[in-house]
Amino acid sequence: MPGITIGLPASLTAPDPAQEHEVQAGTVGEALRTLVAQHPRFEQRVFYRDRLLVVVALNGRPLPPGGVLGTELSAGDRLDVLMPVAGG
Repeated sequence: MPGITIGLPASLTAPDPAQEHEVQAGTVGEALRTLVAQHPRFEQRVFYRDRLLVVVALNGRPLPPGGVLGTELSAGDRLDVLMPVAGG
């Protein structure tokens, strides 16, 4: 499985500063599940049951919400987890 970097913003890691974590995963879903298994305090901020609560960018490009968890990853990819923004 490829090595993936996951960037977490301070809005998700509060009260701690923004963080980066390295995981081994083949898909976005595997990467995020590995992350929350290693750092359980993030689970309720990233998932609600099997539903993703965050926006994910792969190598700087936001992934569309449908099917994001099944998106395949390659060695050296970077995922950035972003908190959704709503308003109008």
